[in-house]
Amino acid sequence: MTGPEPHAPTGTHTVSLHGFPFPLGTETRTLTWQPRALRPGVLNLKSCELQHPWSEELVGRELAALSLAETLAYPVQDHALAQLAAYHGLDRTHILLTAGSDYGIGLVVDALVRPVGRLLLQEPAFEAWRHYAQLRRVHVTGVPGTTGTPPAADPAPLLDLLRSTPRPAVAAVTNPGSPSGLRYPPSAMRQLARTAREHGHLLVIDECYGDFVHTSHAPLVTEFSNVVVVHSYSKTFALAGLRIAALLAHPVLREHLGRFRPENAVGAPAVALLTRLVPQGDRWREIWRDVRAIRQGFVDHVLAAHPDWRVLEPGANFATFWSPDPDTADAARDHLAAHRIRVRSLSDVPGLRGCFRVSLADRPQMRRVARLLDDVTDRATPPTAVPLPAREGPPPDARPS
Repeated sequence: MTGPEPHAPTGTHTVSLHGFPFPLGTETRTLTWQPRALRPGVLNLKSCELQHPWSEELVGRELAALSLAETLAYPVQDHALAQLAAYHGLDRTHILLTAGSDYGIGLVVDALVRPVGRLLLQEPAFEAWRHYAQLRRVHVTGVPGTTGTPPAADPAPLLDLLRSTPRPAVAAVTNPGSPSGLRYPPSAMRQLARTAREHGHLLVIDECYGDFVHTSHAPLVTEFSNVVVVHSYSKTFALAGLRIAALLAHPVLREHLGRFRPENAVGAPAVALLTRLVPQGDRWREIWRDVRAIRQGFVDHVLAAHPDWRVLEPGANFATFWSPDPDTADAARDHLAAHRIRVRSLSDVPGLRGCFRVSLADRPQMRRVARLLDDVTDRATPPTAVPLPAREGPPPDARPS
């Protein structure tokens, strides 16, 4: 004799697998999933991978030097962690490797946000934050991180939210911003960390583009036990294809995060190559300096042709432009797409209306892109009194002191 047919658990919907019914969670129903597509002959200036001839030469040389033993066995991270400890100025007990920053953000949501059930999110931010929060059924309160036109960085809304939210919660802030390229100064980041601590919250800082503009929040990890930093080596060391990043955190938090076993997703080639690349800091700093020089030349050309446009500073390995005509962002994207170049329009991103982002390649490619942008015209009459914000020179060291 059989019992009554069980009902599907709350929060599920039943799908049919060729006549076999099975309940799945409803949290994925409004999420999108689009695997990356190969686009032969298209210049990708949308994904913000580091594209520079010197980095390609450096990574290629070290990749060719890898031994078979370094790729066949399960990776041991000891040597890599020792190198990273010196790189970040931290003890290795603060560092946890993950398979890219996307995986690291998912781990933070799983291990730190889900138990408290509340994420305070400075936006715009990397899409992974809301994606993983929805998968874990976590409530998200978003606040703007920009203000005005052209957009400028504004930490005040997040500070106010930290003060008004009952403890405990996890707050996430991106610095320098992506996709905006705007940056909070060290004093603002310290104020966010201090305010979060005073009100019983963790503060997670996504600094994936920090190395391009001399910005590191690693010192805050030792000063404030409630700070966690997401750091991407995929971006700064041109290892996007190997997916490698780290979470920097208090040893107790690092131990808790480690029990989710993120090391099982980090491959041996990524660990071995990272171990070889990290000690070559002087060469990487030359590369990042030249990336900034390429960006400066590109920006100067574009703004000379479009004096009503603005660029959001300091950027990173990309430049985000704002036009007083909100239709220009889509027009620039479509014009470049017609020439087989992909960039990102930000017209649908709150706070970035009228903006589009162009990641950087080598000088000849960026000269070509700049010339193509000469042909993009604003269709609306621009305001007569849009102040030109002060342009940053070479960014100063923005490590909190």
